[in-house]
Amino acid sequence: MASRRTLLLLALLMFAAALAIGYIGFIRAPGLRAPPAIAYLVALICVVTAARLFEMASGRAGTGDWFATVFFGAAAAIEWWIAFFSPPGQCGSSIAGLAVITGGGGGACRVGFGIAAGICTVLAIFCLWRLLGLRIVRG
Repeated sequence: MASRRTLLLLALLMFAAALAIGYIGFIRAPGLRAPPAIAYLVALICVVTAARLFEMASGRAGTGDWFATVFFGAAAAIEWWIAFFSPPGQCGSSIAGLAVITGGGGGACRVGFGIAAGICTVLAIFCLWRLLGLRIVRG
């Protein structure tokens, strides 16, 4: 595990990133090709990551179910937006700078993000289930 100092530094960096991303969404920066709500969700992910890092630095990290619930829930919302509502032609993918999926409306890219969104949705529900301590009732 990383040292306490490293965790605190990373937490501060994540919090600073959250402020910057939230500000970009708030001012509706010209380079932002998504609604401000998407920027706010990314900022939320940064804030909960910072909070989790602070929690880990404290020495009482716990299970992290609260973090995973928010993280996967926000990621799912972002991925659903990409899969269904992003402007045509903006969905693309690359590996190490080599374009893998481009052009043609990004149908394959949208399918990939749809699958990722489904997985994140299931994980968010599972983590929420654990967080709330719910048990499956069998008749």
